[in-house]
Amino acid sequence: MAKKYNLKRPIEKKVRFSDEEWEYIKVKIEKSPFKNFQNFARLLIITGEIKNVDYSQLIGLNQEVARVGNNINQMARLANQFKEISPDDIQYLIKEVEALKGMVRENINEAFKQNRGG
Repeated sequence: MAKKYNLKRPIEKKVRFSDEEWEYIKVKIEKSPFKNFQNFARLLIITGEIKNVDYSQLIGLNQEVARVGNNINQMARLANQFKEISPDDIQYLIKEVEALKGMVRENINEAFKQNRGG
């Protein structure tokens, strides 16, 4: 007697592809956040689309802003040491960099939310 499993998704459907279609689909799956056909196909069929967003530019921008902030901090230390810039100017620069970092972080978070359907 065959075992019965209490599956969350008990309905199974078969799909057939030509070699060319399957090669095309494999490339799409590799570029997607999914690593298998079942999850890729289920979401595509249910939602009608799969979004694949490249965040590398936003992440790179965030890293560059952090580097600018580090450079300003180094300059501020030197300026304080040699008394060539006022503490108020230093604080202003630090606040500006923090605001810039916050805007970049906010944009990254917003992009993530939009692409997750949230």
